[in-house]
Amino acid sequence: MLSAVRGAAVILSLGVLATGCAADGGGDEPAAATADAAGISCQRVESFAGTLRVGNPTPVPPTDAPADRALAPGEVPAGVVYPVLDAVTIGPGTDSEADKVTLTFGGDGSIGWSARFVDIAFRDGTDVPAPVSGKCLLQIDLSGVDTGDIWTDRSPVHLFPSGASAIVEVFSYPSDNHLAQTFIGTRTSTPVITVDTADPTDTLTVTVEATLR
Repeated sequence: MLSAVRGAAVILSLGVLATGCAADGGGDEPAAATADAAGISCQRVESFAGTLRVGNPTPVPPTDAPADRALAPGEVPAGVVYPVLDAVTIGPGTDSEADKVTLTFGGDGSIGWSARFVDIAFRDGTDVPAPVSGKCLLQIDLSGVDTGDIWTDRSPVHLFPSGASAIVEVFSYPSDNHLAQTFIGTRTSTPVITVDTADPTDTLTVTVEATLR
């Protein structure tokens, strides 16, 4: 199942989707819809995706693109600059049963994102799993993005909550061919995951709630 949203909060409730789309151009904001997820395991794989606009998303035409040859695989025209994932942090959510992981971006452009529960947290294009622990594993993929200075040695950013938390640990990997991945392990087998790209701007916030409401 694939649901594309832009500037919205997406809730993964054990494979059940609830969305509240931000108004665009003065249109009416649709009401959120929630479904009963009782008894559904997080091992059920669903995928939800959207686009995050960072800074000025208006594309700037490259000025030095070669005119006399085709681009090689993986080559980008000169002048193309991608948004940058500058930081990944972990902190408390709005109540005692929730915590959040915030990804902060800089630069200008649009970033594609997807979120899904996985059985094994494989890194993209490899059979090497990320060593993330948890009863449920959430994979966040970011496309069209580079990563900042905190990944200078190409090692993952490894985060732990400071106290009792719905999150076990977080591994965030530097971008490879403009794809960055973050894996979140949850302490409960019945998490509710909210992905929010609406407020504040230039961030993607993943909130993990320990229990269904």
